[in-house]
Amino acid sequence: MNTETLQNAEAWAVETFGAAELGDPRRTDRLVKVASALGENPSVSLPASMRNWADIHAAYQFLGNPAISHEQIMAPHFAAVYQEAAERRQILMIGDTTDVNLSTHQATIGLGPVGRGNKAKASLSTASLLPMPKTSSRFRCIGQQPFVREPAPQGETKAERAKRWRELLIWEESIEQIGPVPAGTQWIYVEIGAATSSALANVSGSGI
Repeated sequence: MNTETLQNAEAWAVETFGAAELGDPRRTDRLVKVASALGENPSVSLPASMRNWADIHAAYQFLGNPAISHEQIMAPHFAAVYQEAAERRQILMIGDTTDVNLSTHQATIGLGPVGRGNKAKASLSTASLLPMPKTSSRFRCIGQQPFVREPAPQGETKAERAKRWRELLIWEESIEQIGPVPAGTQWIYVEIGAATSSALANVSGSGI
C-alpha cells in the first residue's frame, strides 16, 4: 500500500471514530487504530489487517469488552451523517438488512437462524443508507440496528404472537434511532424488499 492510501485510511478513521466516547481515551485510540487498519484493506479479515500479534490481541480485547457498545462506536459517524442530511432539502434513505452467516463457527453463541430451516446461524443488521452523489462516498450510513432472529415458539397463539417482539418492528426502531427530521427538509425512506415504502417526514420537520 502506498503512503497516500495509508494516510487517507488514518484520516478517515480519525474523522469517523475520533470523537467516540468510550469511557477511556485509550479505548478511542484503539478504535481508531483498528478502523485505520481495516480501512487500508477492507476485503481482508481482522487478523490479516493487523500488523502483528500484539495488535491482533488488542483488537479482540477491544471488541470483546462488555463496556463498549455498538452504539458508542457508531455514534459519531451517525451524528456526522445526520448533519450532512440536515443540510439537504430532500434525502432518500434506503433500508436494507445484511446477515453475517457464522454457521461454520461452531463455538459462537448468541446467533439465530437465517434462511430456510434452522441449521444456518447468523447475526443480522439493518442499515439506513443515504446515497450521497456529491461526495466521494457512494453511500453513507445514518443508522444501524444489529439483531438476532428468534424463531416463533412452538404452539404460540395469535394473542401471544401479538405481544411478542417481531422482526418487522426493526424498521420502526431504525427510523426512531435516526432522530427527528430538521425543519425545511424532506426525508423519504424506502425499505428494500418490502411491499411498501414510507416517508419519514414532511417539510415541516415536526418529527418522524
